[in-house]
Amino acid sequence: MSFSQYLYSATWFLPVRILLSFLYRVIITLRNTLYDLGIFKTHRVATQVISVGNISVGGSGKTILVQALIEYFSDHKKQSAVLSRGYGRNTKGLLLVADRSSLKIDPSAAGDEPFLIAQNHPGIPVVVAEDRVRGAQYLVAKFLPDVIILDDGFQHRRLHRDLDLLLMDQPANQKQRLVPWGKLREPLGNIERADLFLYSKSGMRENDQNNLIFQLDNQVCDHAGNHHELSGLKGEYGLFAGLGNPNFFFQSFEQQHYAAHARIAFVDHTQYDSAQKEEISQISCTYWITTQKDFIKLDSEFCQRQNIYYIKVKAKLPETLIRHLKQHFK
Repeated sequence: MSFSQYLYSATWFLPVRILLSFLYRVIITLRNTLYDLGIFKTHRVATQVISVGNISVGGSGKTILVQALIEYFSDHKKQSAVLSRGYGRNTKGLLLVADRSSLKIDPSAAGDEPFLIAQNHPGIPVVVAEDRVRGAQYLVAKFLPDVIILDDGFQHRRLHRDLDLLLMDQPANQKQRLVPWGKLREPLGNIERADLFLYSKSGMRENDQNNLIFQLDNQVCDHAGNHHELSGLKGEYGLFAGLGNPNFFFQSFEQQHYAAHARIAFVDHTQYDSAQKEEISQISCTYWITTQKDFIKLDSEFCQRQNIYYIKVKAKLPETLIRHLKQHFK
């Protein structure tokens, strides 16, 4: 258990979390009010922007939706580019992760999610920058895309967006508490800023046409880039992942395959140092399955020795979103 996990589970620390949550509410409310009044300025760039965001911490599926949007725009002959903060990277400032020809930096410098997006979509420019306005201006000046996809952009109001998508993975029965007491990044009332809600994972509603459906591939990939039919893998296997919501991945995979012998949930954006590798190595399994986001941070030798495969996940865009895309991005 990490120190942060210990603090979150410690009863004695709860009053501190409640106080910090109250102070955070005051700050976020003041900030949003200043944007609403026009005192804090929103900046436009010379291309259209679509934002993908969420209201709570954890893995809502933003990166998977970003990739689905890239494919949608590509199918409709539009050049897209991706702008992200690059959470978890060991660098600062504006960096080009990939241009139209090749990857430029590794996962540790780019952040695992921007690197994954660039790796899966050659020819799509990807930039990371804390200053999203500067990052968008750079993309426009250097690549002239038809649309910029802003990853994790709901709380970053300095950059104007033409379509604001909000992923809702908040269960209806979950307490509405702000971090660090709860999991909300903003009060739930702020969801009214979004143009469209999409319900994902634990927030999905029965038979709702705004549900974002995730689909696991029928194949897995190994360290050498070879594809294998999932149905052909036999024996006791293990699952591990460093995600905001690893249990959703574990449960989805077991529904498609069969029950795992072992599960290991690491913290989100885990970099896989010797401690994490040792934890995997200590459990005897015929093979391991993880996500592509985790796999790209592991060296080939370790993956070969432990017989580790990754599986890709895709999202099926709901018809309501497709109608919005056709309306805003003609």
